[in-house]
Amino acid sequence: MVQPLIICQSCMKINVKKGTLNGLDLCSNCFDTMAPNIGVSKNNPDFIVIDFEIANSKMSSACSLGMVFVKDHEMIDEKYYLIQPPTMDFDEATIKIHGLTANDVRNEKKFNEVWEEIKSYFNGTTIIAHNAQFDMSVLYSCLTEYTIELPEFEYIDSIPLSTRACRGQGIGNSLAERAAYFNIQLTDHHNAIADARACAELVIACMKVKKRKTLQTYLSMFEIGIPVRKFSDLKPQTHFTKRNKYKAAKIAISEISVTVETISTSHPFFGKNVVFTGELTSLDRKEAMQRVVNAGGFIKSGVSSKTDFLVVGIQDKTLVGDKGISTKEKKAYELIEKGKDIKLINESEFNRLNK
Repeated sequence: MVQPLIICQSCMKINVKKGTLNGLDLCSNCFDTMAPNIGVSKNNPDFIVIDFEIANSKMSSACSLGMVFVKDHEMIDEKYYLIQPPTMDFDEATIKIHGLTANDVRNEKKFNEVWEEIKSYFNGTTIIAHNAQFDMSVLYSCLTEYTIELPEFEYIDSIPLSTRACRGQGIGNSLAERAAYFNIQLTDHHNAIADARACAELVIACMKVKKRKTLQTYLSMFEIGIPVRKFSDLKPQTHFTKRNKYKAAKIAISEISVTVETISTSHPFFGKNVVFTGELTSLDRKEAMQRVVNAGGFIKSGVSSKTDFLVVGIQDKTLVGDKGISTKEKKAYELIEKGKDIKLINESEFNRLNK
């Protein structure tokens, strides 16, 4: 894969970008020359962004990995690996996404060999990924494939992290949409290092927008916290399905039952029929449903004349069209025009009503 070129702001030559130091975009030679002089070490970054690509539907089939090290709002180093998966089965669908084939990785190291080179970076360091469930599941599956002991670290999904900096703007969940909103260049989408670089720039941009010097102070400024999860608590996927990976898994409403001893009859959701549409970012769909049931409300799968609330999350335009309006929303608007009292609320309003 061809990497994007820059004009190095030190030697002023056109070359592949290695990283940023003191606000300067640098090529590999200039970066390696300048980094030791200012005490840069990839052993103590503020956080590391990772991005995996896979060869087929198995999460253990990692075929490339991008890693970007960030410190003090700057990308101080990066690593890119082509990886030979356990089998050389590359799906046509995945090839179309990232462009890698079996020939590209035939002579590359397997994941267990790559892990020996990178495992120290996961020792207590905060890891960030865009749609982290996917990348963490790939990491978990690769580790278990080779019976490697699981590391202990915390990870953050850059989707809810960046949502806090662009809330209310109707921006989709995809890395491309978030990058475009913050004017971040994403020149080779689904190349692992290009995506990791864009994700790192996204997190940095969010901290700058909110005028926060560190990731920790950024995380602490929001009343509804950004989830920081332990890798050991991960419930991994083992297979990747062709449906959009940002789409929430289907939840059986019958599985949601009351888990509290008392219910307040004055709660806004008490006795109300509540429907959800779109992706939530501060909590998952099942947790949101549980809150409604614990408040004495009823979860319904579709909008009808008996619906009281429709909770609207972020819509995937590849599924609902360019207008970003789901069929549930359309039906709710039609019923409202006929005089039905249906309240459409966003995630923020939902959380406020649940206080």
